[in-house]
Amino acid sequence: MAPTYFRIEGFERISPKPPVLWIRGADDVIVSDTSLYDLAYLGSIGAVPGWPGPDACPPQPMVGQTRSVLDAYRKAGGKYTELAIPGSGHGPHLDHPAEFREALLTHLRSAIG
Repeated sequence: MAPTYFRIEGFERISPKPPVLWIRGADDVIVSDTSLYDLAYLGSIGAVPGWPGPDACPPQPMVGQTRSVLDAYRKAGGKYTELAIPGSGHGPHLDHPAEFREALLTHLRSAIG
């Protein structure tokens, strides 16, 4: 998401704080702490010649970064649920539609009371 349209810093300060559901594929190679789409990660494992190193071009641990934002949200009084669907890649809504749908509906029902 482009920071022009979506700014995540300060997410923990939003009010009111709706419950957040984070559904992801447990086997996602795109949104991952070791994403094969992250040139910096590929450089860190020797797959990109001339990688300047972690100080100049650090890998982006996307799952860890997302969890950090959501943990700060929880610490500030928010609530989140993380569901990593086993056997699912980048599209858990396509890989396991029934499980995805049930988790989403359960979340929505609990959010509206």
